[in-house]
Amino acid sequence: MTADGRTLYASNPEAVYAWSYDPSTGSTTSSNSSIITGMSTSDHTTRTLLLSKKVNGTLIVTRGSTANIDPIAEAITSGHSQVKSFNLLNQTHTYNFDSDGRLLGWGLRNDVGVDEEPLAGGIYTVENSVDQMNRSGVDIHENNPGEELNFLGYLNGTTYAQQGANFGYPTCFTAWNVSAIPNNTGLQLGSPFAIGDLNSTNNDASCASGTVAPRLTFQAHMAPLDILFNPAGTTAWVTFHGSWDRTQPSGYKLGAVSFATGSPTEPSNSSTALVDVMTNADNSNCPD
Repeated sequence: MTADGRTLYASNPEAVYAWSYDPSTGSTTSSNSSIITGMSTSDHTTRTLLLSKKVNGTLIVTRGSTANIDPIAEAITSGHSQVKSFNLLNQTHTYNFDSDGRLLGWGLRNDVGVDEEPLAGGIYTVENSVDQMNRSGVDIHENNPGEELNFLGYLNGTTYAQQGANFGYPTCFTAWNVSAIPNNTGLQLGSPFAIGDLNSTNNDASCASGTVAPRLTFQAHMAPLDILFNPAGTTAWVTFHGSWDRTQPSGYKLGAVSFATGSPTEPSNSSTALVDVMTNADNSNCPD
């Protein structure tokens, strides 16, 4: 909803729509118009929308992958696993997600949660990472890869060199439990690393040099669904759907990340940046 309460936006897997809205009656006053199209994919079909409070008329749209591992997402032109912003004030045609808009980040598997930090205006997302991971023939999925808090830069003109950069998916992921990752040298919590069979082009060094690491990493498979800042910009609340493929279920909670001057207060390799606010009393029967 726009700040004046006069325009309502909503999405489905294919498109973003707009309606004229009357806040006095709580109802739409027009049929829907297509704002952004061309997003049809399977599997991760949520298209999260966020209207910027810092840059009037700018809409952020997130689009996930079409599979657990989506090779099409390796192409920046595919539109898969990307977060973009769109200018609605000077719109002259229906945007196509793949070819229009401003790219905030790609290689983002399924960033269903997005919010704008209220002080500096930075864009942060939370990402659901891959399931059933193996490396060099070893199943490491129990505690890898970590879920991610990603920083995508700004909409307000503040310079950020890595805006629009590649965050690694579907070839590079983020380490949570380094000891469980075979054939690694120098990885730490939060490091980008390669999966599958390692070779001259698929390796940790190429991941480290060619992709952007997350700002923070959370325990594997907790499945973050949303992020919301408090007005003071001192806390980001993150909700977690919870795991389906761990021996010991994880997630099923609301957590808080401390912020100051537009950034998390904990370093990127912290394992304690997320503080539980509300948790499930007993995860033993989850996800039933």
